[in-house]
Amino acid sequence: MPNPMVIENYRKKRNLSVKELTKLMKRTPGWYSKIKNGHFTLPSYHIEHMAEIFGVKPATLAKEYFSDSKVEETSTSDGVKQQPA
Repeated sequence: MPNPMVIENYRKKRNLSVKELTKLMKRTPGWYSKIKNGHFTLPSYHIEHMAEIFGVKPATLAKEYFSDSKVEETSTSDGVKQQPA
């Protein structure tokens, strides 16, 4: 299952507004909102252009966005790792 927060984190890291990103992508803010909120999956043919905007390799963005990895451990406030119940 895709992880839309990957794209949102890259957008924020690059200090891009939604409007700026969607203008560069030649898309609407509504298009981005649907992807960000998980209503649509980012089409793979947009990965290369979006990766270029974010300054990362397309393979890196695709791997992070389309990754099925799950968090297996959580950190507590004291830094001790706990296994989820």
